Amino acid sequence: MTVTAIPALLDNYIWALVSEGGGAVIVDPGHADPVVRFLDQEHYHLDAILLTHHHPDHIGGVEPLLGYLNARVPVYGPFTALGQVAIEPVHEGSRIVLPSGMTLTVMAVPGHTTDHVAYHGGGLLFPGDTLFSAGCGRQFEGRMEDLFESVQRLGALEPSTRAYPAHEYTLANLAFASSLEPDNHLIAQYRGQAQKQRMQNRATLPTTIGLEHDINPFLRTASAGIRTAAERHAGRPLRQPFEIFRELRLWKDHFTAQEESR
Repeated sequence: MTVTAIPALLDNYIWALVSEGGGAVIVDPGHADPVVRFLDQEHYHLDAILLTHHHPDHIGGVEPLLGYLNARVPVYGPFTALGQVAIEPVHEGSRIVLPSGMTLTVMAVPGHTTDHVAYHGGGLLFPGDTLFSAGCGRQFEGRMEDLFESVQRLGALEPSTRAYPAHEYTLANLAFASSLEPDNHLIAQYRGQAQKQRMQNRATLPTTIGLEHDINPFLRTASAGIRTAAERHAGRPLRQPFEIFRELRLWKDHFTAQEESR
């Protein structure tokens, strides 16, 4: 099984899990055209579709993709229907056996949306918009506590787990992380590597859970430097990891490159 990034829209990645037989499982096809081109160019066939949540940039390509290919394949997601497409609903603990034989387990990770799920198995993680490299998703629905718990849960996976987030947000996230921990040499090293990758039009992903514990402030709420930065921004003591996480997430919502240089 190989995993390939299909760039789409402004900064999305549609992930393709391709088996030795040429079957492709597509994760979060927000746009059909790049997926069709990928399948045609590589002579792959569509085996299944996995959806992490209901935002248009993750589901917008499902109906046109199935229509163009005239395909009848299972579509898995945390809801029951998408237009005229019947969805095989998944929830916490659901197990999906792909045509390749790989089994993925569904993790409920609400916070970005109330219905958000991630797919985990075979040392791979598809977290959608819950976890990014050096960051996490915004809270759009539900409670901030849900997002905190979801991010910590993904962070508890094996350090070697390769994570395939759905957006190329790494450089922007690292700018924020660097402003919080300017003396963290691992962040500086990773940032330099990511800058080179983007200059070469290469994806900065996948990342690993182990790496994220070194450079992702939303998994580093126990760090003294992160706590100090969050308390300085809040103007008050923050005693619990969740309080620090909440302050960081609200801060990141409005963080700008200009702020980084202050």
